Amino acid sequence: MDMIRALWAYRGFILGSVKREFQTKYRNSLLGAAWNIINPLSMIVVYTLIFSQLMKSRLPGVDSTYAFSIYLCTGILIWGLFAEITTRATGMFLEHANLLKKLSFPRLCLPVTVVSNAVLNFGIVFGLFTLFLLLSGNFPGWAFLALIPLLLLLVLFAIGIGITLGVLN
Repeated sequence: MDMIRALWAYRGFILGSVKREFQTKYRNSLLGAAWNIINPLSMIVVYTLIFSQLMKSRLPGVDSTYAFSIYLCTGILIWGLFAEITTRATGMFLEHANLLKKLSFPRLCLPVTVVSNAVLNFGIVFGLFTLFLLLSGNFPGWAFLALIPLLLLLVLFAIGIGITLGVLN
C-alpha cells in the first residue's frame, strides 16, 4: 500500500516523464507523432492487401477473407508491446542514472513510466486496429474484453523480464 501512495504522490513526475519521452521520440522526425499512426496503419493495409487479396491466405476453419491478416497484425502488435517494455526496461536504470543520483523519488516510478509510455503507444496502435476490426466486420464482441487480463499479464511479465535482465547487465 505504501508503494501505491508513493506512486500517487509522484504522479506528476510520472506523467511528466511519459509526456517528455513521447515528445522526444518523435521530435526529429519529419511527420512527428503522426508516425505513431502512419506506421501501424500502413502495416495493417499492407498485410491485408498482400495476404488477403494477393496471396489469398486463409486460416483453417475461418471463412473471413481478412482472418489471416488479422491474425498476423494481432501477433505483431502484441509482440511490439512486449518488446518495447522489455527493451526499455533493460536500460531504464542506466538511462536515468543521473536522475537517480540527483533526486530522491521512488524507484518504482521508472518502471511505471516505461510501462505507461509503452501502453500509450500500444493504445494508439490498438485503437486503429480495433477500428479496422469494426470496419471490416470482424469485431469479436464480448470476447474482446478477455484481452484486458491477458494484456495485464503480458505487461507484468515483460516488465519483470526487463528489470531482471537490466539488473543482470
